[in-house]
Amino acid sequence: MKSRFRFFQAIAFLLVAGALIGFGSFSGRVSAYDVPDSPRADAIIVLTGGVGRLATGGELLRRGRAPVLMISGVHPSVTDRDIEDQTGLDSADFACCVVLDRIASDTVGNATETARWVAANSYQRLIIVTSDYHLPRSLLEMERAMPGVELIPYPVVTTPPWINPGNARLWLQEYAKYVTVWLGRSFNAAVGRRA
Repeated sequence: MKSRFRFFQAIAFLLVAGALIGFGSFSGRVSAYDVPDSPRADAIIVLTGGVGRLATGGELLRRGRAPVLMISGVHPSVTDRDIEDQTGLDSADFACCVVLDRIASDTVGNATETARWVAANSYQRLIIVTSDYHLPRSLLEMERAMPGVELIPYPVVTTPPWINPGNARLWLQEYAKYVTVWLGRSFNAAVGRRA
């Protein structure tokens, strides 16, 4: 009985240690994202859901980093005027150069709807704007949906949990989602190789 208990203790220890090491690696990756100096692309893609994302996308459009801005995941109850105000764009720039995706409701949907729009417009190079902690999973989903399209990560920097413990839950939740997507993608790739 004692040996079985010790075995489960060892397994639990290894799982916890693995999760902590994995979170450390994830956090290092998130912290290593640099804000590109002068990115140029066919389009800017902003994924809704975090503070500063829309304003960052609007600023990139204003600075001419791409001719068009797609905002993916706009809730149906949010008005165009609300979005316009949050981007900081004037009405003329908003009317000419902003596309709103109101279909996507999660990161997979963001990737799917973006891929549809990108294929319809034959775009090859995109600036992806989202919170830094959301970038690893977003890029995995975007790469899956748009193989061959160049993705330029543009992080909206957040305070890491070791500086602001209030962000720990947010980062841990995103880490868990990222691991799930990464494992699923790895499993599918392994199955594909065997087939």
